[in-house]
Amino acid sequence: MKRILAITFLNYFVSGGLTLIIPLLLLERNLNLAEIGIVISILPLVFLSVRLLFAALADQVGWAPFYLLLNWPGTFFAATIYLLANSTSVFVLGKIVEAVKESSYWAVIRTTIFSLSPNQEGKEATRNVAVITLSSAIGSAVSGLGIAYMGFSFTLGVMIIVSTIIGIPAALLWHTGKKDSRPKILGAIASLDPRGRSRTFWLVSLTLLMFSLAQYPIVRLLVPVFMAQQLGYDYALIGAAFMLYNLTSSSVTLSALKKPLSVGRVVIQSAIALFAACLLANSGSYFLALFLALAFAHGLGLGFFESVIAKATKDRVNVSVDIGLLHIPMRLAEFTSVLFAGFAAQSLGYMPIFAASGIFFMAFSVLSVYILKTEKS
Repeated sequence: MKRILAITFLNYFVSGGLTLIIPLLLLERNLNLAEIGIVISILPLVFLSVRLLFAALADQVGWAPFYLLLNWPGTFFAATIYLLANSTSVFVLGKIVEAVKESSYWAVIRTTIFSLSPNQEGKEATRNVAVITLSSAIGSAVSGLGIAYMGFSFTLGVMIIVSTIIGIPAALLWHTGKKDSRPKILGAIASLDPRGRSRTFWLVSLTLLMFSLAQYPIVRLLVPVFMAQQLGYDYALIGAAFMLYNLTSSSVTLSALKKPLSVGRVVIQSAIALFAACLLANSGSYFLALFLALAFAHGLGLGFFESVIAKATKDRVNVSVDIGLLHIPMRLAEFTSVLFAGFAAQSLGYMPIFAASGIFFMAFSVLSVYILKTEKS
């Protein structure tokens, strides 16, 4: 697990940095909000199809090859493409490669954790997500300071250097999670058939979709652009804000690991998220406080997120495929929401979209506790 957490930390140091760098770099290239949304929406669209293919193969050949042969080089090449990008089409290529590297990670990470941590699946998966938010915090802070004082090229160079280090823990895991059998193409295709899954399975899928709509479009697209255009934050301040957001989310997730996933917790996190989201667009000097309140609520929610996934896939044969199928509606929602969020914000303003994220988070919270308390596995 230590090697897995090392891969997670390095991978999301780079991903957290790119999350901040790319929309700001596109803004620097004079793309408007709608155009930036189109570029960023490429990632979840490619992720959707590629992840399922990887998941089907992983259940046959094992999970280790995906860290060493796909995630590691994919991270390196994505950062390199962004460094060399001189047109919108090259940025789109970078998003495609970034989607492949993210797909290779998420196609196997929960399968890895579930196999290495029997009877502790939900808690260990939640711990891994806490490491993701912690490393994203550091990556975004380094990126904000880097582009503020050294420029975009220097900062992307740092991301390239960090991405090469992923190969070390990935190589050390090769024999741990690699199967000797050759992949059977027909078996891989057959495992992708979505039929036969339970009502709980698809209810969990809907729950993940709600969480995605609550977080993905505002964090990946709207908030960094909002801070730059509407609040006048410089790059260093934007990086610091994202660092605090991720640190808050990570610390809350870790501190709540031993706390029960109760109705009371749902009420608290839903109230905080709804209040903060509805006031965010017109918050002025209070923006950072409300942004961190959202991070607090999201940190509480991650325990529910991982626990419902663990429940839906417990004792399943093709765990990687099942997790991939669970995420199909979520990835479609990410693509659609980011694609249209930029257009919506330009025509309607930020307030309705920020408020919608709070409503979606409340729906996610209620569905999660319902599944954990009443639904059968």
